[in-house]
Amino acid sequence: MSSAPRAMVISCMKAGTHLVQELMLNLGYRIVGAPRPTPHAAPRLDTEQRKAVAALVLSKADYDEVLQLEGTPLFAERTDEAWSALLWHWQSRLGQPVVNRYGQTRLDFAEETITNPYLPYTRFADTPSGLCWIFHELDLHRADGNFLSEWVETSSPPLIYNYRDPRDVLVSMINFLEGRTESGYGNFFEAEIYSAILASKPTWEEKIDYALSDPVFLGHHAFERALWLLNHPKVLNVRYEDLIGERGGGSHARQIETVNRVLQHLGSREDAEAVAATVYNPDAWSFYRGRTGGWRERFTPRNIARFRERYGDVLECYGYE
Repeated sequence: MSSAPRAMVISCMKAGTHLVQELMLNLGYRIVGAPRPTPHAAPRLDTEQRKAVAALVLSKADYDEVLQLEGTPLFAERTDEAWSALLWHWQSRLGQPVVNRYGQTRLDFAEETITNPYLPYTRFADTPSGLCWIFHELDLHRADGNFLSEWVETSSPPLIYNYRDPRDVLVSMINFLEGRTESGYGNFFEAEIYSAILASKPTWEEKIDYALSDPVFLGHHAFERALWLLNHPKVLNVRYEDLIGERGGGSHARQIETVNRVLQHLGSREDAEAVAATVYNPDAWSFYRGRTGGWRERFTPRNIARFRERYGDVLECYGYE
């Protein structure tokens, strides 16, 4: 891989995360983080990487025990457990809402598996190479300060911030929570709560009105909390509308320009035309229609007025006003 050894994408929920994921996959990265894992996207750690992960997660005694198992099914089992623990450890350090989306058992498993007391002091650069970590948020008030310091000092991992017109995000979120995507709304426990609420609202106007009035609705504060990403000179900003391309109602020229910027940001020598051709994937599990400007078909004048009242500053900051 000629690109940066690790990358991180922060993509607001329903802002076209699947587009960025396809792009990163075609640059040779495997995907970890918020997206639902699929066989073609999930990491495939080789033996040396498995050993390195075990060394990070396990005490010296436990690590030595695992080394003795090399070449056996138990070696794969123990290193799989160590890798899973490392994933949940880093999700926690990066301030991700693990408990309310997946349950406390994930963190309990990690705590039981981790026997190396120095793991919290390790760097993100110690994680396996060849991975792109994708999350829906990176809240400065919750992320581990050591990670932030490492990023400021090294510019690694290269950060990409993906966003979309907040009005389209809201409509897409409602479609998602009402199960209109091919595989439903996934396994986020909180999604079940909102799915039932939205189903009880008979009209789109009421659904949108509710989503705008509930201060803890999914993604309610996402754009404001990500303003630091939007404005930081070392973060590459990518707009859904520019990445979607002609098949999604966008522009081929803007798509190529956007893919080129991503390649430059990651230090990749891949061909932008070839990579861009793979970005639009209607088979992605969270894909529904993948269009731009669909909010105009759903928002009533009342919805438009309430949205401007609540998010007028956001539209202006992000250039959608």
